[in-house]
Amino acid sequence: MNIPKELSRYLIPAEAIIFVLRRHWIVLLEPILSTIAGLILVLFVSGNGGGVLLKIVLVLWLAVFLRLAERVFAWRHEVFLATNSRLMLVHGLLTRKVDIMPMTKVTDMRYDRSLTGQIFGYGVFVLESAGQDQALSRINFIPDPNHHYQLISAVIFAPNQKRLGDKMVPSTTGSRVPISEPERAWWRRS
Repeated sequence: MNIPKELSRYLIPAEAIIFVLRRHWIVLLEPILSTIAGLILVLFVSGNGGGVLLKIVLVLWLAVFLRLAERVFAWRHEVFLATNSRLMLVHGLLTRKVDIMPMTKVTDMRYDRSLTGQIFGYGVFVLESAGQDQALSRINFIPDPNHHYQLISAVIFAPNQKRLGDKMVPSTTGSRVPISEPERAWWRRS
């Protein structure tokens, strides 16, 4: 997938893009099937004379077709991406919305795959942060979830290293919080 030029306005110059993707095509299945079923109904009514009923069915089918066109257009313009410092979902047609979760806020992540998800190759990412309700906590219909889960996990949970945003420098041992002990503590008394 080509990276949309629009993303440059949301990214910080130092951010490295891990992946950019659209939701799985399965999100379009119901509108496509509804449009096909409506077309079959139009053909059936037109084959039996029709008249006023045909005009009503045609208007209803046109509404269903326009709904399909809107869904396809919205799907084409929605982007989910991961960078070395955050996850972003860019969506909306008239009003563009950008949902963001910083990688540093993610405390836990899982992905679920239903039976249809296993058959068609999509999953759901569920992100948790430290007691906060985030705008980006559930991302449905992620294609190739195993691969994308591993890419995100490599950034979030890099063992014995700082996160990718910190250029994968080995982390120091010990606490970064200064500890001050009283001079006359009970364990120092003789």
